[in-house]
Amino acid sequence: MSMPSFPPCGADMTKDEALTMIIASIAMEELALSHIVNAEGEKLQYILGTLPGSCKPCASTQEILAVNQSATALLDTVMQSQMLLKGKLEKALEAGGRKPMPEPPCPPGRPCDPPCPPGHPCDPPCPPGCLCEPPCDGSSCCRKSVLQLTSRCEGFSWDNGYLLSWKRQGQRGSGIFLNEENPSLVELDPGKIYALNYAVNIRGPYRGDSAGAVFVRLTPCDAFQEILPLYFSVGCLGCAPLTLHYSTMLFPQAHPAPCADLSLLLNYGGGLFVEQASLNIYEI
Repeated sequence: MSMPSFPPCGADMTKDEALTMIIASIAMEELALSHIVNAEGEKLQYILGTLPGSCKPCASTQEILAVNQSATALLDTVMQSQMLLKGKLEKALEAGGRKPMPEPPCPPGRPCDPPCPPGHPCDPPCPPGCLCEPPCDGSSCCRKSVLQLTSRCEGFSWDNGYLLSWKRQGQRGSGIFLNEENPSLVELDPGKIYALNYAVNIRGPYRGDSAGAVFVRLTPCDAFQEILPLYFSVGCLGCAPLTLHYSTMLFPQAHPAPCADLSLLLNYGGGLFVEQASLNIYEI
């Protein structure tokens, strides 16, 4: 991967030339991030023995968990970098007198995101003169949707095969919903891209060294591309809590379903005691 060439220090540049160099640097940073994400994917493939052309390693459970934790931490950093690059690009376009590319209009036959539920205005509200839900003409003065959730109570048992239940902590926009009738489900638009991260502090009785997993369950299962579960190893959880932290991106399939629900499912041989949990979903 070649690096862009910059003019020497003190070289005379016009405003457009300077903005072009800034945008080029953003593009190179995006390219570098894509290589990093691809390398992490190949690392996971190698440790699992699914990388084409490589011999299957004899990896232990602890080694797999360590690689998974490393990939999770790196993807979390990549997500933060993406947010910074997005803001940097928007500022560069504004300085050049150009507006960011508008979002594409809704496809024929598919309505825009539903409006806010009755009695629950958008948070924060849209500016004066702008409806909560923009029309399907590609124009929008409202920001991307964000939903922040926390566990419905502090200190509760999370049993094997059960979904984690949530309550709304903060919300912006109208494109992501917490199902009020079933607070374990988050309603998403399967035609959009989302960034997701969650953190769960767990304790449990000592059962010797054992392993479990937390699944990001998507219904229907073909609404988004497959999401790897978070595997964890537990020992004496009664001695100190264990924090499970996970970050990922949700990418729609080529032919998305009309609607989709998201939830967190525990796969563990016994119940765990959850001290606190949080889930954040951002529309990209």
